[in-house]
Amino acid sequence: MADSYHFFMAFDPPTATQQEKKIGIRNGKPFVYPDERWEQAEDALRSHLEPHRPKEPTSGPVMLSCVWCFPANGCADGTPWLDKPDTDNLEKGLKDIMTRLGWWHDDAQVWDSHTTKIHSRITGIRVDIEVVG
Repeated sequence: MADSYHFFMAFDPPTATQQEKKIGIRNGKPFVYPDERWEQAEDALRSHLEPHRPKEPTSGPVMLSCVWCFPANGCADGTPWLDKPDTDNLEKGLKDIMTRLGWWHDDAQVWDSHTTKIHSRITGIRVDIEVVG
């Protein structure tokens, strides 16, 4: 029997990703640090994921599907969102946060994933998780 989780997090999904970095100079040497926009995005994602997380990390293979619903901005509901951020960057940040929150032991367990970006009157992120086995 497979466990499944299906939920919608209603909020304006972040467009900042963890791949966005800043470069600073300390003691004459460059260093890289996260953009503060990503830190805010990470906090928002964490707070919206927290109420839905399982009591124990899942074991076994996981199928993950996400629909990122960005503001309609005059477009019809469901119209593809073709602006940044890229789906792979959105998915990477979300999976890393879910790993830290204990959804699974390692995001390597996600063997099948699908990420969609659309314009929507109702903004947020739809998450569907199937744990196989």
